[in-house]
Amino acid sequence: MQNYILLPADWDERREPYDPAKFSLFKADIKLQGYIMGKSPCGCYSMAVNPDDATFADRLIDFIRYENAHGRCVLIFSPDSSVEDILRHHVPVDGWRDTDAPYAVHSTTLTAYENICRDGCLKSAARLRGEGKAQDAIGFLPLGEPADYLEYVMFAPVDGWGSGSEIVVNSRLRGTVCYDPHAPYTPQARMYFDARKMIADGLVVRDGAHTLKVYDALPLEGYLLLTVFEKDVALPEGDAYWTPTNFTKQANEYFIKMQHEKGEAYEQCD
Repeated sequence: MQNYILLPADWDERREPYDPAKFSLFKADIKLQGYIMGKSPCGCYSMAVNPDDATFADRLIDFIRYENAHGRCVLIFSPDSSVEDILRHHVPVDGWRDTDAPYAVHSTTLTAYENICRDGCLKSAARLRGEGKAQDAIGFLPLGEPADYLEYVMFAPVDGWGSGSEIVVNSRLRGTVCYDPHAPYTPQARMYFDARKMIADGLVVRDGAHTLKVYDALPLEGYLLLTVFEKDVALPEGDAYWTPTNFTKQANEYFIKMQHEKGEAYEQCD
């Protein structure tokens, strides 16, 4: 049974505090483009999605399922649209969905990339800490992410929010969170994975917030398609320096080109 609370339309998240260990927040926001995550003024982790977004229903149910599985009740604030039919009847597809992208990205520093290749797999922050390897979770405190998020390897979409993966790496290089997608950046290692195979093999966990994530670790063999470095792409003409945004664009174009040359590009990327 789903554990959630439908909040009234006049609810104000700045007034009433909630224990983040017991609650999380899902908001339907008609003014938002796509979706966004972060720490709510009410104190708990928050996910906001435009109700017109094609992934809205799936994200809502995925979010509730994941949060409930980790002992948190979901506060639902949807003042401009009804979600009751979704809550009663919507059942997300367990496997491949029409809204899924065939590829996913995980970016990391060059030093971390060497360790990943040596291990033969991507490991979660919790796994690395358990092995005695210090791993700062950039964004963990500013975004108010639950502690269990550290147990997963996170993946970003190739397009759209794809530069977010580079923003995380840029923040790690700076030692502090930097949300600016146009800030100066030294490109590191942008790793492209076969999301379709990850989903087909039952490795993907849906939490409503992230594009995809995998519990504990993901082997590189069979899933890693290509890693793009600064040396592989040219700085766009007219740009004075690299940023998370322009590196994402150049790297994506290079990746798709290489997939086509190998005859391995999924039709959705034609």
